[in-house]
Amino acid sequence: MQITIIYPKNAHPAYAVAASEFARLCKAVTGTDCRLNTDDLPIDADPSVDLVLIGTGDDAFDGEIPFADGNDCLLVRTAEYRGHRALFLLGDRGRSTLYAVYRYFEKVCGCRWFWDGDRIPQRDALPFEGISFTEASSRVYRGTRYFAHRGLHRFQAEFWNLDDWKREIDWLVKSRLNLLMLRIGQDDLFQKAFPDVVDYPDASAKLPEAGDGFDDRTLFWSLQFRGELRKQVLAYAKERDLLTPEDCGTMTHWYSRTPIQFLERMNPSLLSQPSGTNYAQRTGLAWDIREERNLDLYMHLTETHIREYGQAGLFHTIGLAERAFGADRDENMRLKREFYRLLTARLRRDHPGGKLLVASWDLWMFYHPEEVRDLLRELDPTQAILFDYTSDSARSSNFMTWGVEHNFPWVFGIFHAYQPSNEIRGDYDILCARLRRIETDEMCKGVVFWPELSHGDPFMTSFFAKNAWQTVHKTPAEQLDAFCADRYPAETRPILREAWERILPLGKLMSWSKYEAVTPWAETDVFCRAPYVLQFETVNEQYKDYLQPLRDAKEAVCEALRLLAPLTLHPDDMTRRDVYDLARTVLTRYLNAACLLIEMRFVQNKPIEQICVQTLALAECYTAFLETHADYSLDRTMEHLRQTAPVNPVFDETLKKNCDVLYCRSCVSDCARELYLPELTFLFGMLCQNRYDRAELLAFCEKNRLRFERAPIAPFAPKNSPDALLLQASELIEKGLTL
Repeated sequence: MQITIIYPKNAHPAYAVAASEFARLCKAVTGTDCRLNTDDLPIDADPSVDLVLIGTGDDAFDGEIPFADGNDCLLVRTAEYRGHRALFLLGDRGRSTLYAVYRYFEKVCGCRWFWDGDRIPQRDALPFEGISFTEASSRVYRGTRYFAHRGLHRFQAEFWNLDDWKREIDWLVKSRLNLLMLRIGQDDLFQKAFPDVVDYPDASAKLPEAGDGFDDRTLFWSLQFRGELRKQVLAYAKERDLLTPEDCGTMTHWYSRTPIQFLERMNPSLLSQPSGTNYAQRTGLAWDIREERNLDLYMHLTETHIREYGQAGLFHTIGLAERAFGADRDENMRLKREFYRLLTARLRRDHPGGKLLVASWDLWMFYHPEEVRDLLRELDPTQAILFDYTSDSARSSNFMTWGVEHNFPWVFGIFHAYQPSNEIRGDYDILCARLRRIETDEMCKGVVFWPELSHGDPFMTSFFAKNAWQTVHKTPAEQLDAFCADRYPAETRPILREAWERILPLGKLMSWSKYEAVTPWAETDVFCRAPYVLQFETVNEQYKDYLQPLRDAKEAVCEALRLLAPLTLHPDDMTRRDVYDLARTVLTRYLNAACLLIEMRFVQNKPIEQICVQTLALAECYTAFLETHADYSLDRTMEHLRQTAPVNPVFDETLKKNCDVLYCRSCVSDCARELYLPELTFLFGMLCQNRYDRAELLAFCEKNRLRFERAPIAPFAPKNSPDALLLQASELIEKGLTL
């Protein structure tokens, strides 16, 4: 089989990428090499040569290409063309043509795409006959955000190098997504925008603006290197015709602080925050854009990003998120609405026709529904789009009470998980119902995925990508069937499908917004923060919502752990990674349950010695299990950073601070060994003596935390076999943990 790929010479670079990708995938599927030609070269005279026409060959359709109605239309069709068998892969723009290439290999050849790898079946030859389909999405915007929290390489986009980003962006395009957004800090934007004012910081020292915990934004790579990396990442995305919104307005936040040099030399007017509230430090205060000079300064940062990295036309603002100003609520709301008015007026003047994505986070967190409705009445629907990435919230303040449906342009977003929540999560009953609801809403312009981490839940990632294009009219169980069939080798598929069925309901127990009010135990894991969040004074009546499903599921999920145990040694990385994710979900849920139950029993003056012993045994098993996989090791994260570029010698301590801060505690094996286990041991020892001294407990925790931060990072050195550990965990939960 001989194949020549023809693509347009004078067109967006995405067409050349599409041609190259077809050749690469053809080689991977069949072993056949393809010839690449631009459309200004003569077509091979040999009729036995098959043609692939990438975004060209319009004359075959008499000048009229029958695209479907919608956004990002694509066409895949076989036909005779100038005496050759021909495969047409066309789109209404560059990225849509890339979608056509990937859809051909997915729909016709059986390829499947995942963030951590592809499934490429083998065949003798590519089909070149009897194929005809067009597709289009009803959603203008379909994309993801990458956020600024730090921790483990797998979950934290700021740690990714160019190869990681290329794989990620390729997955976006393979999944027919069209938007990505980097909110991982401002990189060297101040240095590029104000070169005579702000110097590049010392890459071998603590950042002058560094706070504590996740506020410590000390560099790991030099800012110069990060700036170059950002340029390369965004260039790669632009080459594939992706949308990359520009931040504007009040960009100041905990991960994008104002450099001290800028404050000292430019002296912008700042909106004061009461001491002890969010971002009260001077570097975290928003500039008061009621003074035109301050708005000019913010917009100069935006214009610099457009010049250095980005593309004009699509903007994004967080407003004055997570902040409160003035003497009362009314004054605070007036100020926030005024900021939106000032920003939209500036954009209308400088970027007429530009669209502003108004982030929903502050609206979900602090606004009442009627206040959101007031804000929407003041925004111009031809300019602004409500960027709602909290659409899966169980709170009564959400898109269904904000007055956006059928009324104001908006985007449906799945938040899914806070920073620590990196295993199986999600309320798919809510999601499926709400995704069906937006199908009839002509004002809903897209679907986005906006978690505080990346790649924590493999099913959710796949679920989002498929539903972003068009709502999938299948139950969660049916969508899970398709996911398992696509992702797992035949020999492991039945086991993993059964494990998912048993374990997925446990994910719902820790949905990110399960209740009307945020509770200290429902959204992020308890056991790694128990000394801080459990008060041992009263019993929360909502505990039964969490405990009873775990009691009911115990036998089934323990059997799932036994089925999964041998697969912890499976040679396929994707399978093995998911086995760990499923197992971690079980272990964390039951560790949480045990801690809640210990609190209840202590308050009720019931014996706790036995369950304390059982819980510590399970926590030790969980810790040893994490220590058997590199995904959870700080040492391996640091190794990845060092392999990419020189690393700041003081960053080890910063990384630990970023991980061990109370909000960000998660499945870091180092933290489990050095923090979670000692803290639980100290706490349970105190409780078993029938006493609870919070000051003494927190003093121990603080002393131990400082010791951990100052010690060298331990090398990744598994000491146990993961299959044996899962069997042990199953026995501890089923026979030992009395809930």
